[in-house]
This record gives sequence, C-alpha cells and structure tokens, in this order.
Amino acid sequence: MNDFFSFELQSFAEFERHGWEKLSSAYDGSWGHVTSAFAPAILNALPDLEGLRLMDVATGPGYAARLALQRGAKVTGVDFSANMIASARQNVPKAQFEIADVKSLPFNDGEFDFAISNFGFQHFDDPAAAFREIARVLKPHGMLSFTVWAESARNAASLILEQALDRFAQEPNCVPEGPSYDFLLNMEQLHRILQQAGFAAKTTKSCLHVIPWRLRDEDELFRAEYTSSVRSGARLRHEGETARERIREAMAKDIRNHYNEDGKLIIPMAAYIISVRKA
Repeated sequence: MNDFFSFELQSFAEFERHGWEKLSSAYDGSWGHVTSAFAPAILNALPDLEGLRLMDVATGPGYAARLALQRGAKVTGVDFSANMIASARQNVPKAQFEIADVKSLPFNDGEFDFAISNFGFQHFDDPAAAFREIARVLKPHGMLSFTVWAESARNAASLILEQALDRFAQEPNCVPEGPSYDFLLNMEQLHRILQQAGFAAKTTKSCLHVIPWRLRDEDELFRAEYTSSVRSGARLRHEGETARERIREAMAKDIRNHYNEDGKLIIPMAAYIISVRKA
C-alpha cells in the first residue's frame, strides 16, 4: 500500500487536504479541461461582474477565477491547498490568491459582491459551515453561484466508476466518513441549510448543465480517477493490482459498449449550477 494511504486515522477534512496537496500537479492534465468547461455557466448565473469584488472558493488552479477576471471582476481566490494556490498564482497572476479554509475566511464581513465555487462543496467536511462563512463575507443581497456533480444516473463518469467498483472492488471503502457525495442534491435539505446560513433560500435557482467529455481512449477516465481524484479515486488506489485491473477493464468495456458514437468515445458530464442571494 503506498504512502498516500497513511490517512486511515485522519479525519475527512485531513484526508481531503492531504489528497489535494498530493494530487494537485496531476489534476490539470486529467480533469482541468472537464471542470473548467463549467466555469462559464457558473458566471452566467450572476449579474454583470464589471468592477465588482468576487471570491472564488476552492479555486484550484484558478480556472473560474481567470474567467471572472476576464469579465471585469476584482477576483480573490481561496483554497486550502498550498499547491493549488501556487498553480493559481502562476496561471492567473493578475488575481489575488490566499491559502484559506472555507470555514474561516480571512476577510471582513460584507467584503464581496459575489462568491463562486466550481465543484468545491462536495469536498468540504462541513458544507453548512462553509455556507455560513461565505454568507458572512458577502454583502447584503450578494450572490453565490456554485456547481455540484449530478446524480450518477445523469453523470456518466460517476456511474461508470461506481458500477465497476460494485462488481470488482475487494477492499472496503477507505475514505474517512464525511458528508454524502449527494448531500447537496436534496433541494429541501439544501434550502434549509442555505436559509440557516443567511441566504434567502427562496431565491435559489438550480439548472442541470451537461458537457461532453471526448475521451482520447477508453482508459482515460480510469487514469483520471486513479491519478487525479481525491475522493472518488481513493478506492482505486486502495485496491490490489488484480482487482484494480479488473475495474479498469470493466470501465473500458462499459465505455466501448455504451458511449461509442461512430468510433468516438463521448461521456456526458452533468452538474447542477446553483445560485442564491444573501438575505
């Protein structure tokens, strides 16, 4: 077992932080072209950004921050991973970036007009606390716009991985206990959390957004999960070589059989774009 799995006694928050420090350099080449494709939809859910202050939470390599800057916003990005912040500073030198925990942001009350997060919330150990802290640093009636991956029935990459794991995984789930990955997909529950955090839950809007991932080959999804995913890829890295090879083969076969369009391998990636105003 490699040293990535020295996390057995870690909390979920420590697991996530350690994972993103470990895998940050591989993320851009594996997932960057997929997750960055959702950034326009996040920003399209907001009013005109020109001259206004925007915070990008869990900024990663700064994909959404860069686009917001291009649209005229004054951008500050935050991430708990020092390695991700280093990448963001290199990629988007005109924006400001800070290493920070979303539960304890280093900003004054009401400092920002807008906040965004591109696939950050499903990696937070306490989403409710994250919403409260984001609301604190937003101005009254400021807006938050964020993405969460859709249910596996809609999001092909997740379905392909889950089905292969269900059939061939030998080891128990090694991920420390944390919020369910689908925690924020229950709209009644989400509204309650947003209301308690200081948002006007009745202003919440949710829209399903789907983009095609045009794979280079049938193993690209497996490689991306194995080398560059913290939460969803952890189980692959925890498996023995034989089981992992069976999982890889099952994923490749599924892609060949169900996502082959005239020789082109295309899997739909689905996420919800959710926006809400602060009360």
